[in-house]
Amino acid sequence: MNDFSPDNSSGLVTAALKSYLGPYEAWNFGIGKPYAFSAYRREDIKFLTALAEHPSPKTAESVTGAGNLPERRMWFPTMWGRSDNVPLRFWPIVVENRSRKGITLERLGAGLREVLPAEGIDKSRFRLAFPVEPSAMHEGAGTCPAEPEWSPDPKVSGGCPPGKTINVLAVIDDGIPFAHRNFRSADGERSRMEFCWLQSAAKNSASDDASVLFGQEYTRKEIEALIRNHDDEDALYAAAGASSDQFGSGAAINRIATHGAHVMDIAAGCDPNKSEVPAEETRLIAVQLPNTYPWDTSSFGKDMYMLSAVHYILERAERIGAGYGVNNIRVTINCSYGFSAGPHSGTSVLEAAIDEVVRERRKLGRPTAVVLPSGNTFQDRLHGEVTSNDFKKGEFEFTWRVQPTDRTSNYLEIWFPEGLDPGDYSVGIEGPFKSANAEMLLKPDPDYQDGDPRNFQVIQLDNQAGKVVVGQLSLDNYRSSNRWRVLVALAPTEPDEPDLPAAPSGDWKITLKRGTDAAQDHLPIYFWIQRDVDLEAFRKGNRQSYLSDPDYRIVDDRGGEAQSDGTDSHVRRFGSINGMAIGGTSLIVSGCMPSAEAQWDVEKPIASTFSAAGKIGSAGSVGKVDCTAPADRSSINPGIIGAGTRSGSYVVVQGTSVAAPLVARRLAEAFASRSEDEVRNAEADNYLSIIETIELPGLTGEERARLGGHLVL
Repeated sequence: MNDFSPDNSSGLVTAALKSYLGPYEAWNFGIGKPYAFSAYRREDIKFLTALAEHPSPKTAESVTGAGNLPERRMWFPTMWGRSDNVPLRFWPIVVENRSRKGITLERLGAGLREVLPAEGIDKSRFRLAFPVEPSAMHEGAGTCPAEPEWSPDPKVSGGCPPGKTINVLAVIDDGIPFAHRNFRSADGERSRMEFCWLQSAAKNSASDDASVLFGQEYTRKEIEALIRNHDDEDALYAAAGASSDQFGSGAAINRIATHGAHVMDIAAGCDPNKSEVPAEETRLIAVQLPNTYPWDTSSFGKDMYMLSAVHYILERAERIGAGYGVNNIRVTINCSYGFSAGPHSGTSVLEAAIDEVVRERRKLGRPTAVVLPSGNTFQDRLHGEVTSNDFKKGEFEFTWRVQPTDRTSNYLEIWFPEGLDPGDYSVGIEGPFKSANAEMLLKPDPDYQDGDPRNFQVIQLDNQAGKVVVGQLSLDNYRSSNRWRVLVALAPTEPDEPDLPAAPSGDWKITLKRGTDAAQDHLPIYFWIQRDVDLEAFRKGNRQSYLSDPDYRIVDDRGGEAQSDGTDSHVRRFGSINGMAIGGTSLIVSGCMPSAEAQWDVEKPIASTFSAAGKIGSAGSVGKVDCTAPADRSSINPGIIGAGTRSGSYVVVQGTSVAAPLVARRLAEAFASRSEDEVRNAEADNYLSIIETIELPGLTGEERARLGGHLVL
């Protein structure tokens, strides 16, 4: 699979046929493997992770029974709904790579078929995520982790303020300083954080009955003991395993500022230097994602870890409710993450999985809210569209600009509208200076009988050494949803290994051709490019590709960043919304700042220049913003001040990621005070109506697409 000669191009097709996986997995375990996430290039990977999608809902007992083989090969992390026997379609799993050899499509498919023998891979789908570091994996665990040793705080049980309801506020993020002073009670000794799961922390070798499948869990009492026993927070986090590396990636908590510290502080922090009174009725849960979370630019997602985090939070919330005597405890989850590509119709695997578990919990009468940011890609030129009128003489051509010295692969997705059969279309790709080319008729290969209809083609580079493969072109009927996707995957322009073929940097021409028998009038075809940013703390050599169009206007008449889309360009700002922010159970938050006229003119906030938006007038087909919250102090003072990783430190962080947790905080406050009837009636709008908001009257279509009509302060 590592031989990039064109004679081996059929190996991709054969392997993809025998082991149905998505096109990203086909690239990363097939011809693109030399460029993949570095952990998957190793020969000794032992624990793979995936989000498994079953054709129909199954209870935990039936799923665990399928993987209960004589030699343990599959594990499930903490799962919500076991006690209520809730059937689900989506399950996070960890699979042992028993071959102890490098992972290929053949071996991967065989391993997944073995652990799900009841249905097999032919009918199930899998989204691969980062592997689990052996030092973090509790491989001796049975079908479910052990019970945590937890008991409620008696001072909270007997001292909840009158008229308040104990509820749970949870944050899923990176680098969470769970021992920070801002997350304690007023006395500074008791923690408000009931549970914290460090997903990539090295396991305690003395513990054979761990309460989590991988990483480490800390309860409130254990956190309080760590605080008492360590005057130095650096030593505290080292003792807790929070600062351990994973696959060569340094722990975020070792830095003075992290995304997670800032988000957690805005959502639940109480600074003793500001005479704030901690809301003890709101109990906290934190899940710290693996250190490898920013490596999703390699196209391996966080899906398994994210879904595991949601299940963990809801399961631990039920324990908190039982411990404090609260029936149907109310839960708010903030997840300030996202991705830029995907179907943007609420049907991505992770969205569908989160929607499913939230809806099932709501069916049981247990209020559950998920708060997500709208994204920061408004100006990044990662989104475009082509209408039926844009096809001149049956063709439409656009330019994808791929940057030099990029150390990671690049991905472009083309999404056809629901119900449009692309069988009379073709897509052609031409590299800079005609250095590479590929063309594919958009029809599934009839030889692929199992899984979603699909097709694959390679992108070849002509050079003095002959034809070599530098990319993959694929077609698939995404989750058999009647939404067809074309994915273009390109090798890095500067691979880590200098002997590997590199994709040429520059302008790649993509041509869509529409046959005469195709429908001449159809809804827009959308393009989305995967995010490929190089986060400062990790420095992996990513460089963001983007759509290039001479008609795209970057600046306005006054020299500032343009905030509107021109009618002549196919590159769009509107529609750039976070790819996982379209699900039906999530509250979507954009970022804003004060208007120029006055400081926080409550009737005239303006969207932060980066804050992504749905389509103008969209009812949700490409996502919509529900409300907005501060993400900048002003146009010349970017970002919001919040806590650093150590008690007493402050940093400034910018993005819709810091707007969302403020809304989560206000929602937790509402959950603490609103009646059962009020909360139940607000479920239809994902509880926005019980939050104290400022209505924004007289918004234009563009303003509403970015601000959502409500301001939260």
